[in-house]
Amino acid sequence: MYGTVTRYDKNRGFGFIYAQDGNTYFIHHSKLYGEEIDRGYFVYFKPFRNDRSDFNAKGVNVIEVPEKSKHYRKKR
Repeated sequence: MYGTVTRYDKNRGFGFIYAQDGNTYFIHHSKLYGEEIDRGYFVYFKPFRNDRSDFNAKGVNVIEVPEKSKHYRKKR
């Protein structure tokens, strides 16, 4: 399934992906398998269920990384 990372907190190790089916999926750093993600990334993932939620993501692969806006660039 495809989706866009809406939030990811690297310090806390979790975030959320808004998917093409209209649901928001929880992602934990242990399910990234080495991928680096951040807000705005377009990703492919495998949805799965566990005892806490029906909407979880694993096996995340980054498809597209958005360009950084001018706000994030350092001034020289």
